Amino acid sequence: MTAATPVGSSSNRWLFGPFPDLMLGCGLLYGVVFATLAVGGPELIKMMPSSVPALLIMVFVMPHYGGTLLRVYEQRADRRAYTIFSVWATLAVFALFVVGIHSAYVGAIMVTVYLTWSPWHYTGQNYGLAVMFLRRRGVSVEPAVKRWLYASFILSYVLTFVAMHISSGAGYDALAYEGSEILFLPLGIPRTAAVYLMPVVGTAYLIATGGAVIQMLRRGSLRDVAPTLALMVTQTLWFSAPITVRFYEWTTGLAPLDAQMQIRDYALFVFVGHGIQYLWVTTYYARNSQSWTGYGRYLLKAALTGISIWTLPFMVFGPDALGKLSFDAGMALVVASAVNIHHFILDGAIWKLRSSRVASVLIRSEKESAASAEPRPTWRRPALWALCSLGLAVGVFEWYEARVDFQRAYRAGDVDRAERVLDRLAWIGYDRGSRRRQLGQAYAKQGELDIAEDQFARSVKLRPDAAGFIELGKVQQRRGELEDAARSYAAALARDPSRPDQIHALLGGVNRELGRSEAAVAHLRDALQLNPRSGRLANDLAWVLATTPNLSLRSPEEAIRLSEAVLRTMDRPDPNALDTLAAGYAAAGRFDDAVRTASRAVALANASGNDSLSNKIRRNLAQYREGRAVLDPPDGAQAQ
Repeated sequence: MTAATPVGSSSNRWLFGPFPDLMLGCGLLYGVVFATLAVGGPELIKMMPSSVPALLIMVFVMPHYGGTLLRVYEQRADRRAYTIFSVWATLAVFALFVVGIHSAYVGAIMVTVYLTWSPWHYTGQNYGLAVMFLRRRGVSVEPAVKRWLYASFILSYVLTFVAMHISSGAGYDALAYEGSEILFLPLGIPRTAAVYLMPVVGTAYLIATGGAVIQMLRRGSLRDVAPTLALMVTQTLWFSAPITVRFYEWTTGLAPLDAQMQIRDYALFVFVGHGIQYLWVTTYYARNSQSWTGYGRYLLKAALTGISIWTLPFMVFGPDALGKLSFDAGMALVVASAVNIHHFILDGAIWKLRSSRVASVLIRSEKESAASAEPRPTWRRPALWALCSLGLAVGVFEWYEARVDFQRAYRAGDVDRAERVLDRLAWIGYDRGSRRRQLGQAYAKQGELDIAEDQFARSVKLRPDAAGFIELGKVQQRRGELEDAARSYAAALARDPSRPDQIHALLGGVNRELGRSEAAVAHLRDALQLNPRSGRLANDLAWVLATTPNLSLRSPEEAIRLSEAVLRTMDRPDPNALDTLAAGYAAAGRFDDAVRTASRAVALANASGNDSLSNKIRRNLAQYREGRAVLDPPDGAQAQ
């Protein structure tokens, strides 16, 4: 073992040097990104190609998981030392993952644990590095200093925890999603309680932060404590500041903080910042080990292991293999949860400054003992690296196909090529219901309804959400498959009641075509009640009330009242609305008013060049002149 450099000496104050340590380890690089986003705002996010976020995740975030895997599994001594975590905890997480991809409720619990634990993991790393830098720079970390510093980081996490778990008012029912959607389950802290909790915790956080700064500056110069102060600022920018701004819905003028900026856009840079920070410290630790073979080799191994644990589960447990969840129906979230929970468990076990082995490297810059060196490798190691290489290849292939090739083909209107891309992604378990829906919409726009229906059917199989069922129902309705369309709309309403007015309107329309007046009126009334300002819904309901052959449902006076109300909201009368009003007049026996109104509707339709609408109204007009009202098909009879 080489002699240790004295703590606090000039050569021992940094890991790699002031610039890389401050930029990568202390978060100043993130500060630069934050400032850039604050100046450039959402425009910079919009300018970013859709392939860039996934590339940043693959290059900087996924390999940081590999850093921990190498630390635990690469050397036999480590594997044996951490058996309870490297074997038994790993098997437990794997079992939970297998259950989670088949049970929406278990999957949701995993996601909730992951998202709640994640800021704690980030906070713990920032705190550990803050203490490490104080010790390396000779600042006395007395109990008082440690307590104030610890309180600052802990209270920052408490702010985050409270904000994450405020009751959203939306319950979770796993059965309503038929195991296809994985949701975050907040603990349900009442907002009335959070209104009092947040300022109390926030004030305590500010006091603890100020106390920590004072305590540190009493024991060291500003230069000595600068890295720790930088880490405290990073913690604030990652959690305390944005959480507080979002809770109070403040507008700061800084895009990374303001509530209107999507959290996924902001969080991406936090993920990347943490990943870079983690690789920075694990690379230093690995450099001081007896098995060190160079930066390039180490980072390559970290990328191979880190990326493969994200990609290989999709190949084995994708919807066309042993699982049923597609990438965007929850599989990505369950994989992320399992990978991160496993990572948090291993990380909590191995990176402890109170461990003499870890402290000897991270604080005193000693070399690891040669006792941890691995014996000569067997055939298992090359086989494992070959599997990891496959995982890396899958990751690169998925990134290019999904984020580059598909987008390029879709934007160019080459739908057939885009479909072939998705078919290739399906081979490795990365098919997406949302992308199949995009293809279905493109094929429907081209008039290829049979192919569109196939794509929508594939979409709802992969991701049975309301959007997919609505699109499937629309194309089925266009093809005259009215019973199928009604079932698709009903499935949409059952799976996502967040936009019921739209779905009730669609159900009203298809039931009218099927001659089911009672169901049509019921759905249209529900839709109009939910969206009372919709002229289209009022017009549709008025038409059914005026033309239904069901005497118990027909209501000419209500139809006239609805139609006249719709027309009053228009700057210029619409021929459709006039056609409906004419039908209401005819149903009430006011044929002179019906003829006059329908004639005006024909003139407006002709003026707009809408020949099909004009011909339809002409047919109705001919009936009014004969003293006959327009009637939809009898109940139970499908429209021809």
